Amino acid sequence: MEITVPAHSEQECPLLEIDSRRGARKVVGLRTVVADKLGRASGAVTNISAGGCGLRLTKRLTRGQYIKLMVYPNDRTAAVQIDLAKVKWVDAEWAGVEFLGVSPQNHELHRLCGDQVECPVET
Repeated sequence: MEITVPAHSEQECPLLEIDSRRGARKVVGLRTVVADKLGRASGAVTNISAGGCGLRLTKRLTRGQYIKLMVYPNDRTAAVQIDLAKVKWVDAEWAGVEFLGVSPQNHELHRLCGDQVECPVET
């Protein structure tokens, strides 16, 4: 199964905060590869913050499972490696993960989360 990740133009103004988590999630469409004890799966990161992300994958994950992620920015800069993440929720091919093994020096992750386009709030 192949997942198509929509490209977001800078003109679009996605909703940046998904809900009240520890940090606001930036809506993205980034290619990812997830690895666990049983193998690898490809998919997309749908939203991201310094503390976690939302995923859409070709392989179903299990709540409580531990995984590794490689996230590939659209601008072809260095991939972001998350050494340890825990699956917090699962709904079909969707999952939410919390990052547990991220170095404070992981500038690539901070760059991904910090590149938010400021958008007016619709009322």
